[in-house]
Amino acid sequence: MDKLGRAAKNLKLTAISELVLALLKFFSRRMFVVFLGKEYLGISGLFTDILSLLSLAELGVGVSITYSLYSPAAHGDTETVKSLMALYRRVYRGVGLVVLAAGLALTPFLDFFVKEMPENIPHISLIYLLTVLNTGVSYFLSCKATLLFVQQRKYMDALIRAAVALLATAAQVTALWLTRSYLWYLAIAVCATLAQNILISLETDRLNPYLREREVRPLPREKREEIRRNVKAMLLHRLGAAAVFGTDNILISKFVGVATTGLYSNYVMIRGFLNAVISSLFDAITPAMGNLNATEGEEERRTAFRRLDFFSAWLFGWMSICLFWLYDPFISLWLGGGYLLPREVVFLITVNFYVSSMRVPVSNVKGVMGLFWDDRYRSIAEAAVNLGVSILLAERWGIAGVLAGTLVSTLALPAWIEPLVVYRRGLHLPVRTYFAGYLLRTAVTVAAGVATGLLCRMTGEGFGGFCLKALLCAAVPNGIYLAVYSGTEELKFLQKEAAALVRRIF
Repeated sequence: MDKLGRAAKNLKLTAISELVLALLKFFSRRMFVVFLGKEYLGISGLFTDILSLLSLAELGVGVSITYSLYSPAAHGDTETVKSLMALYRRVYRGVGLVVLAAGLALTPFLDFFVKEMPENIPHISLIYLLTVLNTGVSYFLSCKATLLFVQQRKYMDALIRAAVALLATAAQVTALWLTRSYLWYLAIAVCATLAQNILISLETDRLNPYLREREVRPLPREKREEIRRNVKAMLLHRLGAAAVFGTDNILISKFVGVATTGLYSNYVMIRGFLNAVISSLFDAITPAMGNLNATEGEEERRTAFRRLDFFSAWLFGWMSICLFWLYDPFISLWLGGGYLLPREVVFLITVNFYVSSMRVPVSNVKGVMGLFWDDRYRSIAEAAVNLGVSILLAERWGIAGVLAGTLVSTLALPAWIEPLVVYRRGLHLPVRTYFAGYLLRTAVTVAAGVATGLLCRMTGEGFGGFCLKALLCAAVPNGIYLAVYSGTEELKFLQKEAAALVRRIF
């Protein structure tokens, strides 16, 4: 199967799987709210953020080995693939044990993370321990999914996850209905995590039978040194990412309250659906970029990045406009008007989504080029700025202050340092061309957003009003983008590729 065929299959099946997963999550969250309420949502979001910090034990090994797998997978070097996967498996077993041990050690200190621990939630420590167990076991056998990703077989991983999630959601909703117990809900989640990892591991072994061979060559010294160097850099990147993106719920719980954390988690869940869509698209594109980086010349890499950056700006701009104008109408229909946050908070959530999403093409290209080392200290500085500004502003502005801290830290450092590294070290081009394009496309998105909003304000409330707003969000921004970018080389390329991709998909 050619590259376009693999990309089409990946995109089609992962999109279907992510849609199924999203529908299941929205249904499950609705039942969660009906049977348990806001404060359980807040506790769930808080514990998830606490444990996301423990994922630092992974040390960035996954990203480093993924980069190392591109070349041997592209050239059919099964011996090197075997050696890398053996290393990956050993590390992830250790990571799972570290997460379990560190998570258990934090149990006595849970009160520190919450402004006021809810008295109407029994067995909070047991809830936390089950959440720890679910996070810890997720590392066992999970490394096999990386090989499917590199081989452009991500769709197999996605289909397995969707099938397991369908069964797990049915069991969880039934358990909530019968018992009103969050403990049963979490116990089923642990079983589902184990089941999906086992099934993905078995499928990877079936497609790559050489992974079952006991004889594994040790990695060459230069390869080990390369991975060690990348891991050192990625550890710093992960520290920064965890401090910036993994602490919002903790800070909101600490400075505002666990109920507000529950409200925020609903907005995060919707944003998470869009992030899953983005991941599906880029999971189809990134392995091809990795293959191109391993086999093609510099000019081809430049052209590929320019087209990817254009596509990303269009997609993320449109998604951000949809988020801002559809967030509140959707949540009102889904959960009720009592689950809404102030509009200034919604604005900050949307801007953070846009700014962080615009980093995706740069980060992905940086990853496939292995440029982890050059900006390794940037993440630590970003984390310090984020925590300092967020804590300072949270005491004055509450949840808006926490989100403003995230925005300030992103704009102050990674928004310009990451492109600088990619352009100087990877593409060997002046970075001013990137920023000129970024500012122009952002201005177009702001204009499209304002035009869409003016029309959305003319619609009514309720389901009919939401549908009209959704139609306007689909038509107006994309019409403006087409008018502005008509005739550009990037748009012509995307139209050609999209037509070919649609034919392959259907």
